[in-house]
Amino acid sequence: MDLIYWIWMSLRCGAGSESGSYLLSKFSSPKEIYDLDKEQIDKIDGVDGEVKTSLCDKDLSRPAHTLDFCRRKHVHIMTLESPEYPERLRAIYAKPIVLYYVGSLPRIDSEPLIACVGSRECSEYGFSAAYKLGAELTLAGATVVSGLAAGIDSACARGALSANGRTIAVIGCGIDVVYPRDNRELYRQIARNGAIITEYAPQTPPTADHFPVRNRIISGLCVATCIVEAGAKSGALITARHAEMQGRKVYALPGRAGDDESYGNLDLIYKGANFVRGAADIVSDLSPLYPSKLFLKNIPKDKYVNKRGKKSGARFENIRKIDDETGAPAPEHSEIAVSMTADLSSLTDVERAVYASLEKYFTPGEIRAAVATEYGKNLGVGEVLAALTTLEILGLCTALPGGNYVRKEKSC
Repeated sequence: MDLIYWIWMSLRCGAGSESGSYLLSKFSSPKEIYDLDKEQIDKIDGVDGEVKTSLCDKDLSRPAHTLDFCRRKHVHIMTLESPEYPERLRAIYAKPIVLYYVGSLPRIDSEPLIACVGSRECSEYGFSAAYKLGAELTLAGATVVSGLAAGIDSACARGALSANGRTIAVIGCGIDVVYPRDNRELYRQIARNGAIITEYAPQTPPTADHFPVRNRIISGLCVATCIVEAGAKSGALITARHAEMQGRKVYALPGRAGDDESYGNLDLIYKGANFVRGAADIVSDLSPLYPSKLFLKNIPKDKYVNKRGKKSGARFENIRKIDDETGAPAPEHSEIAVSMTADLSSLTDVERAVYASLEKYFTPGEIRAAVATEYGKNLGVGEVLAALTTLEILGLCTALPGGNYVRKEKSC
């Protein structure tokens, strides 16, 4: 029955607290801490008064209910003394002393887990890039970790699942609470093909303060974190800060210069985060650490192109490979199941102008001059490169050696 005392202690110390692991460095077990009386608790140094008051509450009814629920619903409980508890998490500040999960966890410490996160209110470009990133990292051999939030996190998870891969979602509520509700089916798919994990006891509702707290677990499970698209106030930037403090690598996609949705990414890159163009750059960087796990050759050279949704952040369920040479959809038996050719309606005015100029010009400088002459738009070099990156992700152009670009598809 030791589990009941672990659950009691996690509830008394609270999520995101260092108090639990600090107390366990002073005492042999949660049961020993439970047995302390008020006078003994008051004498403990290094623990604040609120936690001491909470430790004086010896009521085991909620821990008992939690334990019974987990046994009935086949929810796994992992504590700091569990053999499967990841050493990666043991190394972080405020490590969770209890974790609840459904599904199956890989051998985390020996696997290349990569966090892929971003804003809930993402652009269609961001959603497409996230889906592609999740799929390609999975094909290369990585396990994608995200937060099950709407927007970028969901897109990364869907991409990983589309490649028949394993993915992990760390949530900011009880294991029995699906948030957002629209992700109920995605929750089920992740539980079947990976794991849902949380430090919050069952029946804990999602509140705004829970999500920044759980972000340290997302980064803590992983060897690296990639920010796909994040605005200036995105919670994904908290995950990036946790990763940096935990000594893990931080990657960021460039996004579109000037777009509010990409401000956080550009700021991270400006401050020293690793600039990446996509999954291949991440795999190239990490594969020396996992020579038998990560394989750059498994990332297809085809472009994953999605159908434009009706609104920003819409789901893109049907992804199809587009053949590099012909621009035609790949056969139905492709590893990733199917969708569209070029749809210029998804482009901004700047991207349309850059795309049109690609018919005659090849270098960013030539394209910039052509756009100024033909469309009256004086773009910075960064804006041109951002537009070219978007076009490349969407399969509308290809980067050539020497910094040149070539147009791939005609408007349909």
